[in-house]
Amino acid sequence: MDLFLVFTVVFVALVFTYTNGFHDTANAIATVVGTKVLTPRQAILLAAVTNLVGAFFGLAVAKTISSGLVEAKFITQQVLICALISAIAWNLLTWWFGLPSSSSHALIGSLVGAALASAHGDWSAIKWSEVKPKAAKILVQPSPEVLSAIGTNQLQDGTTFLHIGTNKVAVVEFGGRVMMVAEKASVDKAGILHKVVIPMITSPVVGFGGGLLFMALLYALLRSWKPMTVNRVFGKLQLASSAYMGFSHGMNDATKCMGIITLALVAGTKAGLFDHVPAWLHFLYTPEGSDVHKLTLGDWLESWLPGFLQFGYMPTPGDPKSQGVPDWVVVLCALTMAAGTAAGGWRIIKTLGHKMVKLQPVHGFAAETTAATVLAVAGSMGMPISTTHAITTSIMGVGCAKRFSALKLRVIERIVWAWILTLPAAAGVAYLLVQLGRVCGFVQN
Repeated sequence: MDLFLVFTVVFVALVFTYTNGFHDTANAIATVVGTKVLTPRQAILLAAVTNLVGAFFGLAVAKTISSGLVEAKFITQQVLICALISAIAWNLLTWWFGLPSSSSHALIGSLVGAALASAHGDWSAIKWSEVKPKAAKILVQPSPEVLSAIGTNQLQDGTTFLHIGTNKVAVVEFGGRVMMVAEKASVDKAGILHKVVIPMITSPVVGFGGGLLFMALLYALLRSWKPMTVNRVFGKLQLASSAYMGFSHGMNDATKCMGIITLALVAGTKAGLFDHVPAWLHFLYTPEGSDVHKLTLGDWLESWLPGFLQFGYMPTPGDPKSQGVPDWVVVLCALTMAAGTAAGGWRIIKTLGHKMVKLQPVHGFAAETTAATVLAVAGSMGMPISTTHAITTSIMGVGCAKRFSALKLRVIERIVWAWILTLPAAAGVAYLLVQLGRVCGFVQN
């Protein structure tokens, strides 16, 4: 029965990923459809492919979801199922009404509400704020001692530990390049406050301000251009900005459910559920910690590129204390997100691409480039921010650079209310589902 619950968690997580795909497709492609650079079918295909590729890069968000928001001891398979059902319900509700709400915040709110109910209202189940000093890992040129220790040995791609006297030194090798891992004093800020609440406030502000300034700069640079020339040039450039947006969306959103599934697998492994399964199910076994020698699928994709296209890319140094995400989970979530993206989300595309502000290709380029950059930076820092917040506020900023009256404030008011309600509403539904599951005997604790 417990093993069945693990498979149920995986299935429901994939259903959420699918709904996330068609719910948030609009975020990646609404502007390119609104400017008529691509048809909806072409734009959805572009978004599906770039979402798939982006999902292989940057697993920091997955690690935050799997170990940085709630206490694992309060999380069971049943609690995860309740959280995912709550998030799916919110996604479907806001999709039906055409509101570009945040799938990220729906999932986080649901996870917090479910964990709180599982702990019988004990607020210590939530990791609100953790600030502690840490040694941040940075890559530097190897010292002569390290080069001597390497000698003529052929290192394996990834992180390798070398013993130099009484010291253990980590080096990263990739594509024939070798860098040494050094430590730099830093502060580790984790928990709901630093990973969710602060980014939830700052990312819309940065999106709005970035879109406004970028569009103002383009107006200054292009004031002597003919409108026909601007539309022709930025119609082509918007293809690149849409691909960038799709890539960043996959990097940020597809990895969320990788974290949920990994959380379920780690819990199942700790409970001994996979100790006596048939050999063909051994892939489910997921111990805590990470294999530092293992490259991510994004690293493998980079390794296939010619050296001049890698631009000095180096993998992130391995950390045995950081929870790794199994490759099969990455592939499964990436493909599911791409399939959901291909299903489209025309209701929300109309809101973002047509109702908020009338867009031309140059406006779409500015909004997508701004939002994609916000997503990529936040995703690399492990912050599961809202793709919706980033692109919507970027469109608002671009609209204000055009003229303030270009914005349709009634539509924006509906969107803002959806933002405000998402976290508490999803948390409340998940809390009630866990309590109902406890009454019905589904949730045991």
